[in-house]
Amino acid sequence: MRRARTVQAKDERRQALLEAALTEFYERGFAAARMDDIAKRANLSKGALYLYFESKDALFKALVEAFAVPNLERLQTVAMSAPSALGAIRAVAGLVPSIIRETYIPRLMKVLISDAKVFPDTVRAYRKDVLDRFIGVLSGILTRAKAAGEIEIGDPALTARLVVAPVAFSAMWHVTFGDDKDARVDLEALFALHADMLEKAFTPGAGKAV
Repeated sequence: MRRARTVQAKDERRQALLEAALTEFYERGFAAARMDDIAKRANLSKGALYLYFESKDALFKALVEAFAVPNLERLQTVAMSAPSALGAIRAVAGLVPSIIRETYIPRLMKVLISDAKVFPDTVRAYRKDVLDRFIGVLSGILTRAKAAGEIEIGDPALTARLVVAPVAFSAMWHVTFGDDKDARVDLEALFALHADMLEKAFTPGAGKAV
């Protein structure tokens, strides 16, 4: 097979390889996936694959950069652009359903959870570069809002984890049961409800006797 001659052709081959790799990792598991099969799925030679990626670990790191990081940045942008902590939570809640349904994030999470012990260094890098990064942004927003008296919470870092926990659960639910009509969830309604509950819980004096 000829080498890609143009930047566009190279980008298209790289994208095809990434999508093929994610499908192989998702369907067979990271440990069982073979570089030969990834290349075949992308309709390319094994040699062409190695021109772009030297290993499965390199492929997964590239998947994170291509598919996870841009969506993380979308979430960060809407959160940090909001006028308040509660506004940030609602903005994130409004964006999460489309990220779960329309991106590769749930599949990436499934691969991570299934084979975390197989490639621990890569999993650790994902945690630092994606999960910790977003939790840190949200924790910072909550810390500033708490200091300003806008919200009433305990530890901002732990609270940030509670805020994002339904995202991880819903992503795994979607990737596991998404094809089962009886198990489908109205994600917009779910995260609107989540935001409502958080607003009531975080509002100073909420639920206290007057």
